[in-house]
Amino acid sequence: MNKTRFTKLLIILSLMVTPFLSRAQNSSIGFHTTVTEYDGDINGNKHQFYNFAFNKFGAGLSLQQYLNRSFNLAEMLTYNRLAYRNSDQTQGVDANFTSANLNLRYKLNNGYLLSEASVIAPYFTIGLGATYINSDQFGTSNAPISDGVFKANLNAGAGVLFRFNDQFGLEFSNTLQMPMYDAWDGVNQGDNDIYLQHSLGLIIGLKKPVDTDKDGVADKRDDCPETPTGVTVDSKGCPVDRDADGVPDFLDKCPEMAGDTQQNGCPDRDKDGVADGDDKCPDTSGLARFSGCPDTDGDGIQDSEDLCPNVKGSDQFKGCPDTDGDGIQDSLDKCPNSETNTKVNAEGCPADTDGDGIVDLDDACPNLTGVVANNGCPEIKAEVKQLFQKALQGIQFETGKAVIKKVSFPILDAITKVMVENPSYKLYIGGHTDSIGEDAMNLTLSQNRADAVANYLITHGVDPLRTSAKGYGESTPIDSNLTAAGRTRNRRVEFRVDFLK
Repeated sequence: MNKTRFTKLLIILSLMVTPFLSRAQNSSIGFHTTVTEYDGDINGNKHQFYNFAFNKFGAGLSLQQYLNRSFNLAEMLTYNRLAYRNSDQTQGVDANFTSANLNLRYKLNNGYLLSEASVIAPYFTIGLGATYINSDQFGTSNAPISDGVFKANLNAGAGVLFRFNDQFGLEFSNTLQMPMYDAWDGVNQGDNDIYLQHSLGLIIGLKKPVDTDKDGVADKRDDCPETPTGVTVDSKGCPVDRDADGVPDFLDKCPEMAGDTQQNGCPDRDKDGVADGDDKCPDTSGLARFSGCPDTDGDGIQDSEDLCPNVKGSDQFKGCPDTDGDGIQDSLDKCPNSETNTKVNAEGCPADTDGDGIVDLDDACPNLTGVVANNGCPEIKAEVKQLFQKALQGIQFETGKAVIKKVSFPILDAITKVMVENPSYKLYIGGHTDSIGEDAMNLTLSQNRADAVANYLITHGVDPLRTSAKGYGESTPIDSNLTAAGRTRNRRVEFRVDFLK
């Protein structure tokens, strides 16, 4: 190939490469040896895979630029030798090719399929370019077929890069080269003749050492490649830490004094989470809310203001306790363990409001002087009990009705008098029947009779709020309903006294 045509190929390759070089992040150069296989009309378009007996070795030079994680741009200039003879040695071709190609590579080590740092980096490639062909026919004449034919060229293939490190790698590829010319083997028929190019090359990275954080230490030697801009670093690229406390100076609030990482490099002698400079009690472990001073009993009052620093207390008593919560601190409380929510006297003991010797907690009538036998309520007089007993049978009604007979009025008047004289009484009136008749009818009758008695008392001066009437029907007999005497006893009005609290 003459010098003019070779120069033309170089110019074409340069024009193809130049627009992309300014955009490329990293670049590399490759030195290749090539072996080609004929695939054309003479051999019926069948590859002679690795049949090196008639093939010649060639050479190549490549440039490659990183575009993104999935694609690289590759430019390759190759000189290829090819020779082929058919089986009876009657026909063949001797040729050389000089090709300049611009290829786009799709990398499988793109972070999606394989890691970008993968040692084995396979790829697919496709491209276009120009091929300069010199070819002689083998046969009877050995005459030149194509002397310096310049044609467009397409190519597609696959390869794999074995990376030794960031700087060096070994690349193997198979590429189908397709010059747009069909006569270089002396047979001008069928599709364009092609050749398969095998390439083995040494790839050398041309990129400058990466210094991500711009600290003057290349990432390969930088133990801290993401140091913020402007931070002073040591020979390993890490921020300077003069006091060697693990907090770099640019983050260390106390850069000349070894401290705690949790305190931004400042010391914390008592390890309470409050730096000594802010700690009012630097030698005693404390709480941040008290500027590092302690609250031994954990009651929310720091020890220096706590009158009882070793016993949990309350603000009301400056840190001293009130165990039973009665509003009297334990030191003044004669009954410090009184039951919660119990009414107490001035000394903190359970109160006895009515002064009957029974504390309110156990007194059913805490505001009425009573007796133990009646749970702190007043004792009901014997004559009142007798009156109520008499009333059981003394209050009579017209048969089957809730109409009180006049014979009952004296007893009801006596009960009225008792209620007026004892304003603390509350009277419960219960109506009862025998079992004659239907249950529902008896229940209604008993309720009506109890209401009739209550109305009598109310109309004669008893406060309505001090009476309560309820009918029980035949549900609570006190004698047998099989005899007339028993049924008489079961038909009754009962009175029970409770006390207004």
